[in-house]
Amino acid sequence: MNLEKMYVEEDLFPREITSYEQRDYGLLFYNEENKDSFDSNHAIIFREKIHDVGMVLRDIIRFYNEKGIRPNIYQSIREEGYFEEIKGELSAHGFDCWTEPQRYMVLAEKNAIVSNPEILVEKASEWKDEYGTEIFEKAGEPWEIDVAKRALMNSNTLFFVAYYQGQPVGMTHCHVTDDICRVDYLLVSKTHRQMGVGRALINSFVKYCHENQIANCYLWPDGDTAEKIYYEAGFRYVETKQAGRATYKG
Repeated sequence: MNLEKMYVEEDLFPREITSYEQRDYGLLFYNEENKDSFDSNHAIIFREKIHDVGMVLRDIIRFYNEKGIRPNIYQSIREEGYFEEIKGELSAHGFDCWTEPQRYMVLAEKNAIVSNPEILVEKASEWKDEYGTEIFEKAGEPWEIDVAKRALMNSNTLFFVAYYQGQPVGMTHCHVTDDICRVDYLLVSKTHRQMGVGRALINSFVKYCHENQIANCYLWPDGDTAEKIYYEAGFRYVETKQAGRATYKG
């Protein structure tokens, strides 16, 4: 796994799920129909392309305010510590900033998952409204419906849906860019957790990658339970990066 290419993809992955405009200093991701999704609505900035931080921040604020979206900024995952360097400028322009650890894992070992035979997983090629009502709404994350719809419109998206007794109860979607595959999202209905749904989804995804010779797969797990499932599927921890975030308070 080429970690540098992996982190480049980590910066740019929202191109798969939202609209964007390019600037000399980075990218402005936005979706005026889904303003609650942070991944769909933020700027990514690059230290080496910035000569005047204040000018950049004012441009970001103006861009998002005109669209009725709260300005958010993500630090490039390859530039740890940059938001600490410009914390004063961020604060002066009305931003609160913080860092959060992200543990990255890559698919490096054999898959050892044994799925619950009652959970059927299918690879989907088009959106069905029941995914929204039965998975996203019942998981308490309706704002991610539009994200998933947008992802499924792309030919490089892998979209898997888990069924229990004929009802959709979970999903995961991933995307492949060049030779890098990123696991974008894993979600299970609250009423069907602790049944092995997430494990069945990741099992099917990993099997698909092996069968189709997609070797460079990565993700960052959201919590210990998810990390255990990913480890069982063959993912291994490589390192922790400090992700910088800034939100405009005005």
